Amino acid sequence: MSAVDLLAAKAPEFGVSVRSRSGARMEVDVPVPLPDGTAPSYCVAVQASGAMVGARERVPARLPAFCPERHINSDSSFCLGWAEVDPLAVNNEGDAWNWWARLVKFLRLQERAARRRRWPDSRAWAHGAAAAEQLRAERAADRLGEPFIDDVARNRLTIARHGSSSNGPALRVYRNGVWIFSIWELAKRPVNLRRRCVCKKGEGRPLAVLRNCGTHSQDAAELAFSLRDREREEAKFWKALEGRICCGTMDGCPLALGDQHGNFRKIQG
Repeated sequence: MSAVDLLAAKAPEFGVSVRSRSGARMEVDVPVPLPDGTAPSYCVAVQASGAMVGARERVPARLPAFCPERHINSDSSFCLGWAEVDPLAVNNEGDAWNWWARLVKFLRLQERAARRRRWPDSRAWAHGAAAAEQLRAERAADRLGEPFIDDVARNRLTIARHGSSSNGPALRVYRNGVWIFSIWELAKRPVNLRRRCVCKKGEGRPLAVLRNCGTHSQDAAELAFSLRDREREEAKFWKALEGRICCGTMDGCPLALGDQHGNFRKIQG
């Protein structure tokens, strides 16, 4: 069975009705149940290329035609995940069920975003090449353990350059605005290897310093550089869109801010 065959077979389980179907393409009506009991319907064009399936609103009506902040690409297709990390290939019935579940969740988030004027899911992927740096940050956070895993997922960590030395400036990592550690940018190592490790094992253990706490000195550096590079790639992403018209549906959108101020977010320092 093709990806479209599999999706058509699972569609009724989500209340989805097929309007039309031709080869690797179909148009469907997707109801989106909301907590208040309503279920707005979206007319969605589904297009398969082998096992990979894309979707967009057939004619942008409930959604903007383009909005990076709402994860709607320039061709109006939905960004349902990052293929390199979380591919949504439809090869069997289970895949088809997961694809519909992801689409309905995406549209439910769109409803919330429209009301709140901000994306409601803090675990969304970064934009463009910044997604690769986000993955790099998540892997470093995994090795450091909590609270870093949740910090990265919820965007609690920020970075800024500070001072200068023979090792270059220091990259300071902050959690909710509170400094937690620094990395020499040129030397690519923690400023103080004798300090207590930033992981939970370092709490209350004088011997658990960064120098000898497994790979955590390298992991802390990797986290800092991935945060730095994620900010750089985000800035490049938005800079490449300079001149595009903001849809006006999201507060604080860099497209709107770029229109007003002629600049885009960049790393401090």
